[in-house]
Amino acid sequence: MKVTSLFILVFVAILVYAGVERSTGITGVTQKNGNGCTCHNPTPTATVFARIEGPSTLLRGQTAQYTIKLSGGAAVKGGFNVAALLGDLNVSGAGVQKLNGELTHTSPQTFVDTVVSWTFDFTALNNDYTDTLYCAGNSVNGDGINSNLDKWNFGAKFPITVQDVVPVELTSFTASISNNVVSLKWITATELNNSGFYIERANVKTSNEWETVNFVNGAGSTTETKQYAFSDRLPLQGLSYYRLKQVDYDGSFTYSSIVEVNNNAVVDNFILAQNYPNPFNPSTKISWQSQLDAQTSLKIYDALGNEVATLINEFKPAGSYEVDFNASNFTSGVYLYKIEAGNFSQTRKMLLIK
Repeated sequence: MKVTSLFILVFVAILVYAGVERSTGITGVTQKNGNGCTCHNPTPTATVFARIEGPSTLLRGQTAQYTIKLSGGAAVKGGFNVAALLGDLNVSGAGVQKLNGELTHTSPQTFVDTVVSWTFDFTALNNDYTDTLYCAGNSVNGDGINSNLDKWNFGAKFPITVQDVVPVELTSFTASISNNVVSLKWITATELNNSGFYIERANVKTSNEWETVNFVNGAGSTTETKQYAFSDRLPLQGLSYYRLKQVDYDGSFTYSSIVEVNNNAVVDNFILAQNYPNPFNPSTKISWQSQLDAQTSLKIYDALGNEVATLINEFKPAGSYEVDFNASNFTSGVYLYKIEAGNFSQTRKMLLIK
């Protein structure tokens, strides 16, 4: 009878674990109000790393997006819990739900390249103060059974300064397209410790795969209106989206609103653009567009005509492309880059200065 009862208790415990962890996530396990994911192991494991990324400074009442990243441990599937000291947490990404005022996973998520991550929103209170985000993450082997292979750890506390001063007040951000060139323009009313803006784009508005196109330096700290502009000369085809990632000198950042453009232009000729930047040190971007599907090669030569690198040598459909050339291992001087696509061939010069 005792054996049967023990079996039933263990079976029920497994069902509870499977139901809670797999479907309803975990709450109350951060350093704000809990002792961690002790259902996986009684103590935290130093080889599991949970961290929160996002802006460390917000305006009163401002909402910003944050990311929690989890690595280490079994690294098959992972879950998380995020709690805020005073502000409000809300769902903004896939696989996240709000329970008991905190955020957690809807079900354990699969690691990709040793990392699993979730995005969420945080809204500050409407007064000057310092808030704190708390987090904990568990890294499990995914078999649904508690074992010593399942690990967890607390993440570092993430302080957020909430203030009345506007770090970077972005008053407008617009996008337009003409002759297959996307023109982005934005204006700031004030700036505080503004390192600059990363221009990011994607084909899907809700994508987690935003591509960095370029970086534009900010004005540092100023109370004067500043105007910025950038031209994307090799835009994505069809409907695409752009946003600005404004970065402070201390590394904190925030995102702008998202703007969209519809590029229906058809590539009707071959163009090999001048590399940018030029001169460069140590890397530069080389872009081109092709009207035909063709075997394509892009090679680098020194000033004497010796081939020193092959960047592309594969079949490419018609379209616009861009690659990075890193010349860290090359000496200063003039270099040539040559593209061949079908019957098309063109060569340009570039200058490496170290």
